Amino acid sequence: MRHILSPAMVALLISGVGLTTLAQAPSPIQRRPFSGDTLGKNAVMCLIAKNMEVHGHRGIDGYANNTIASFKAAYDAGADTAELDLMITGDDQIVTAHDPIPNIQAERCSLHGKSLEKAALRNMSYAEASQIRCGERHYSEAHTEPIPLLRDVFSVFKDYKVAGKPTRLNIEIKYFKDQVQYFPAEEQYLELILKEIRQSGWSHDRFFVQSFNHETLRNLKAKAPDIEVVPLIWDARGALEAASKLGSRLVTTGWPQLTPEVVFGLHQKGIRVVAWTPNSVEELKWVIASGADGVITDRADLFMKIRDELCE
Repeated sequence: MRHILSPAMVALLISGVGLTTLAQAPSPIQRRPFSGDTLGKNAVMCLIAKNMEVHGHRGIDGYANNTIASFKAAYDAGADTAELDLMITGDDQIVTAHDPIPNIQAERCSLHGKSLEKAALRNMSYAEASQIRCGERHYSEAHTEPIPLLRDVFSVFKDYKVAGKPTRLNIEIKYFKDQVQYFPAEEQYLELILKEIRQSGWSHDRFFVQSFNHETLRNLKAKAPDIEVVPLIWDARGALEAASKLGSRLVTTGWPQLTPEVVFGLHQKGIRVVAWTPNSVEELKWVIASGADGVITDRADLFMKIRDELCE
């Protein structure tokens, strides 16, 4: 048995956290600082934090997103799961990348020193895409990383362990009808992904597939009932409905609307919840106090520091 009490029930006992009902909850900026000034409160928070899954969001802050180096750094920081995104090249190779055009958001990528602002992965072969090098906004050319194949991620971390346990993957798939130019037909796309998963040799308890596109998840589940699919949503208040419609026992949701009441309601239905993407001390402690089962964060290192301090 994982907890003596539901973590949400335990979290409700933490009166000093400053959690209010969702209707009254202030914006993240307005929330008062976390107060854990008694041993009892810290002990409860320690218990919850120790039982939480920690997913490294695209790896960890400070490394190029969705690269093997970033995933390894997240695992080495203590994350038990690496969260990654899938895109596809013109020759139908599945790669780990967040966007179809690999030069936006936190990443800065180039191909032989040339800009990639309008170059889509779907218009490249993997032989060409493998020459791309990506880094953070302020990066040295000596510290860039290539875009890896999904199969290479499976291979590199097949026997990798954190705290003696095999590492896990949170695989996010994207397929949007208003961006069909970046993907093959959905059925083909799902078959390509499933082929990589089946050939990986990974047991199904070591990964799950999440997506904002719940229809695509339903289609994946129809093809592979043995693979866990997880609805990805923004507003935690819709978590129960989203999980129920897919028959999922896990949901990944935005953190700001997550409260002990929301988590308790999900646990009452046998549904676990992992929150994304809190990155500050206050945000991470908010999620811990909610009683969530896990966290997807760019700062696995910071979560571990917080957990260690709570458990001193």
